[in-house]
Amino acid sequence: MEVAQGIHRLETPFGERVNAVYLLAGTRASLLVDTATRDTAGHYLDRVRQAAPLRYVLNTHSDWDHTAGNGVVAEAFPDASLLAHELDRPMIEDVEALIARRYGEFAGPHGHDETAEAKDAVRAATATTSVHIGLTGGETIDLGDGWRVTVLHTPGHSWGSVSVFDPRANAVIVGDAVLGDAVPTAAGAPAFPPTYRYLDTYLATIGLLTQLAPRVLLTGHYPVYRDDQVAEFLHGSRAFTDRVDRAVRRHLREAGEPVSMAGLVGALGASLGHWPREADPALHFPLSGHLERLAATGQVRVGAGDDGRVRYTWLGEP
Repeated sequence: MEVAQGIHRLETPFGERVNAVYLLAGTRASLLVDTATRDTAGHYLDRVRQAAPLRYVLNTHSDWDHTAGNGVVAEAFPDASLLAHELDRPMIEDVEALIARRYGEFAGPHGHDETAEAKDAVRAATATTSVHIGLTGGETIDLGDGWRVTVLHTPGHSWGSVSVFDPRANAVIVGDAVLGDAVPTAAGAPAFPPTYRYLDTYLATIGLLTQLAPRVLLTGHYPVYRDDQVAEFLHGSRAFTDRVDRAVRRHLREAGEPVSMAGLVGALGASLGHWPREADPALHFPLSGHLERLAATGQVRVGAGDDGRVRYTWLGEP
């Protein structure tokens, strides 16, 4: 559907969730934001062919559900250039780097890793290709007849997350740059926790978008937000980080002994959200960001247990 002038939301099947890509159909050129997966890219290719020549394909970040269709799109539109932020570029171009660096980040320090079956599923669903233009934020893309959109660097979910700002419609396409208080199913039920990873940059991104005050906010997995809904979603995203911060501090303070990440996940999951409990391990992402900030400010000591896994000890307020 056309969600703003010239901006089309193209939804693809993704299990019980929505996975949306966006086509900005200009008069001189078109821009595709994200590509979904190898198996689902075919759901939108015909619609893209109906628009002006596809000149640009932009990945908002490195997660496979946003980039795994890159190879399919490159084959269908060989003249299009693939754009992505330099910080996420290595994981977009190489699925093994993505699996090792992003999805396998917690295996060593915390003993939590994706299953072999999950990794194989990512490999099977991913068609990679080279990034042609590395971004840093601030770039402008001309789509014709004065329609220009700007790339914003909006890190937090990943270091290289970017958004596309369209001043003509006062709309922002954010991918997963902000995540509310849960990632929903297509029916609106909580599926799993918000997976922001780097707390301070995530909060800065929420602040940037709040200051920008777009009339339309477009995400990969949530409904279209308009007007007051935008502010509410951004406020809810910030409020969730405050809840996590209070919960982590309270649990470490009351524990009176070193606590593992597994202990934190198990203790806090049910109090932080109503997603299925089997989704609690996704809390490794946000909890890591909060614990890193607490360690950097001297409120938590990071050590190792007898099993070699990381432990966190509360030291107190600075």
